[in-house]
Amino acid sequence: MFTFSTENIGRIVIIHLSKGEDILLSVKKELERLHLKNGILVSAIGSLRCAGVHAITTLEDLPTNEYFTYASPIELGSAQGLIIDGEPHFHLTISDADRVYTRHMEPGCEVQYLAELAILELPELPLTRKSDEFGISYLTFSDET
Repeated sequence: MFTFSTENIGRIVIIHLSKGEDILLSVKKELERLHLKNGILVSAIGSLRCAGVHAITTLEDLPTNEYFTYASPIELGSAQGLIIDGEPHFHLTISDADRVYTRHMEPGCEVQYLAELAILELPELPLTRKSDEFGISYLTFSDET
Protein backbone atom coordinates (compact mmCIF):
# COMPACT_ATOMS: atom_id res chain seq x y z
CA MET A 1 0.00 0.00 0.00
CA PHE A 2 1.09 3.54 -0.73
CA THR A 3 -0.41 6.64 0.89
CA PHE A 4 0.04 10.19 -0.36
CA SER A 5 -1.18 13.25 1.47
CA THR A 6 -1.32 16.99 1.02
CA GLU A 7 -3.02 19.81 2.85
CA ASN A 8 -2.57 22.15 -0.10
CA ILE A 9 -5.24 22.22 -2.73
CA GLY A 10 -5.32 24.51 -5.70
CA ARG A 11 -7.92 25.62 -8.18
CA ILE A 12 -11.34 24.14 -8.63
CA VAL A 13 -11.80 23.89 -12.38
CA ILE A 14 -15.26 23.47 -13.87
CA ILE A 15 -15.37 22.40 -17.51
CA HIS A 16 -18.49 22.61 -19.66
CA LEU A 17 -18.36 20.50 -22.82
CA SER A 18 -20.80 20.94 -25.70
CA LYS A 19 -22.36 18.76 -28.35
CA GLY A 20 -19.84 16.67 -30.27
CA GLU A 21 -16.85 17.16 -27.96
CA ASP A 22 -14.82 14.11 -26.89
CA ILE A 23 -14.52 14.19 -23.10
CA LEU A 24 -10.97 12.82 -22.69
CA LEU A 25 -9.47 14.70 -25.62
CA SER A 26 -11.09 17.96 -24.53
CA VAL A 27 -10.05 17.52 -20.90
CA LYS A 28 -6.45 16.74 -21.89
CA LYS A 29 -6.28 19.93 -24.00
CA GLU A 30 -7.67 21.99 -21.14
CA LEU A 31 -5.27 20.42 -18.62
CA GLU A 32 -2.37 21.40 -20.89
CA ARG A 33 -3.73 24.92 -21.37
CA LEU A 34 -4.15 25.39 -17.62
CA HIS A 35 -0.83 23.68 -16.77
CA LEU A 36 -2.78 21.43 -14.41
CA LYS A 37 -0.57 18.44 -13.65
CA ASN A 38 -2.24 16.59 -10.75
CA GLY A 39 -5.83 16.61 -9.60
CA ILE A 40 -9.00 14.75 -8.75
CA LEU A 41 -12.07 14.51 -10.95
CA VAL A 42 -14.71 14.96 -8.27
CA SER A 43 -17.80 15.14 -10.47
CA ALA A 44 -18.88 14.56 -14.05
CA ILE A 45 -22.40 14.37 -15.46
CA GLY A 46 -23.98 14.77 -18.85
CA SER A 47 -25.36 13.09 -21.92
CA LEU A 48 -23.45 11.16 -24.56
CA ARG A 49 -24.17 9.92 -28.04
CA CYS A 50 -21.26 7.51 -28.01
CA ALA A 51 -19.13 6.01 -25.24
CA GLY A 52 -15.70 4.44 -25.68
CA VAL A 53 -14.79 2.35 -22.63
CA HIS A 54 -12.89 -0.70 -21.48
CA ALA A 55 -13.21 -3.27 -18.71
CA ILE A 56 -11.07 -6.07 -17.34
CA THR A 57 -12.13 -9.53 -18.48
CA THR A 58 -10.01 -11.97 -16.44
CA LEU A 59 -8.57 -12.51 -12.99
CA GLU A 60 -5.13 -13.53 -14.30
CA ASP A 61 -2.00 -11.74 -13.08
CA LEU A 62 -1.54 -10.05 -16.44
CA PRO A 63 -4.56 -7.88 -17.21
CA THR A 64 -6.77 -8.52 -20.21
CA ASN A 65 -9.06 -5.70 -21.27
CA GLU A 66 -12.01 -5.69 -23.59
CA TYR A 67 -12.90 -2.47 -25.41
CA PHE A 68 -16.50 -1.48 -26.04
CA THR A 69 -18.23 1.27 -27.97
CA TYR A 70 -21.81 2.10 -27.15
CA ALA A 71 -23.62 4.32 -29.66
CA SER A 72 -27.07 5.38 -28.50
CA PRO A 73 -28.57 7.99 -26.19
CA ILE A 74 -26.47 7.55 -23.04
CA GLU A 75 -26.66 9.26 -19.67
CA LEU A 76 -23.35 9.98 -17.95
CA GLY A 77 -24.48 9.45 -14.36
CA SER A 78 -21.07 9.98 -12.81
CA ALA A 79 -17.35 9.85 -13.38
CA GLN A 80 -14.43 10.14 -11.03
CA GLY A 81 -10.72 9.57 -11.08
CA LEU A 82 -7.26 11.04 -10.84
CA ILE A 83 -5.14 13.21 -13.06
CA ILE A 84 -1.48 12.30 -12.58
CA ASP A 85 1.29 13.98 -14.58
CA GLY A 86 -1.40 15.57 -16.74
CA GLU A 87 -2.87 12.17 -17.69
CA PRO A 88 -6.52 11.53 -16.78
CA HIS A 89 -7.54 8.11 -15.43
CA PHE A 90 -11.33 8.24 -15.18
CA HIS A 91 -13.99 5.65 -14.48
CA LEU A 92 -17.61 6.30 -15.31
CA THR A 93 -21.09 5.03 -14.77
CA ILE A 94 -23.31 5.34 -17.82
CA SER A 95 -26.74 4.06 -18.76
CA ASP A 96 -28.77 3.57 -21.89
CA ALA A 97 -32.46 2.61 -22.09
CA ASP A 98 -31.72 -0.98 -21.01
CA ARG A 99 -28.61 -1.15 -18.81
CA VAL A 100 -26.19 0.57 -16.48
CA TYR A 101 -22.47 0.18 -17.17
CA THR A 102 -19.45 1.01 -15.03
CA ARG A 103 -16.27 1.10 -17.08
CA HIS A 104 -12.90 2.78 -17.62
CA MET A 105 -13.26 5.89 -19.84
CA GLU A 106 -11.51 5.83 -23.21
CA PRO A 107 -11.42 8.32 -26.06
CA GLY A 108 -14.72 8.21 -27.90
CA CYS A 109 -17.02 9.46 -25.14
CA GLU A 110 -18.75 12.02 -27.32
CA VAL A 111 -21.12 14.58 -25.79
CA GLN A 112 -24.71 14.64 -27.02
CA TYR A 113 -26.03 17.80 -25.33
CA LEU A 114 -23.61 18.74 -22.57
CA ALA A 115 -21.17 17.40 -20.02
CA GLU A 116 -20.00 19.18 -16.88
CA LEU A 117 -16.87 18.20 -14.98
CA ALA A 118 -15.35 19.49 -11.75
CA ILE A 119 -11.64 19.01 -11.07
CA LEU A 120 -9.80 19.76 -7.83
CA GLU A 121 -6.15 20.61 -8.44
CA LEU A 122 -3.38 19.13 -6.27
CA PRO A 123 -0.50 21.51 -7.11
CA GLU A 124 1.95 20.44 -4.42
CA LEU A 125 1.61 16.66 -4.60
CA PRO A 126 4.37 15.51 -7.00
CA LEU A 127 3.01 12.18 -8.22
CA THR A 128 3.68 10.06 -11.27
CA ARG A 129 2.75 6.57 -12.45
CA LYS A 130 5.10 3.62 -12.92
CA SER A 131 4.33 0.08 -14.05
CA ASP A 132 4.78 -2.97 -11.86
CA GLU A 133 5.81 -6.45 -13.04
CA PHE A 134 2.23 -7.10 -14.22
CA GLY A 135 2.03 -3.91 -16.29
CA ILE A 136 -0.28 -2.25 -13.78
CA SER A 137 0.46 1.41 -13.21
CA TYR A 138 0.88 2.51 -9.64
CA LEU A 139 1.32 5.90 -8.01
CA THR A 140 4.66 7.04 -6.67
CA PHE A 141 6.42 10.31 -5.97
CA SER A 142 7.73 11.82 -9.20
CA ASP A 143 11.22 12.44 -7.77
CA GLU A 144 11.78 8.68 -7.20
CA THR A 145 14.07 6.89 -9.65
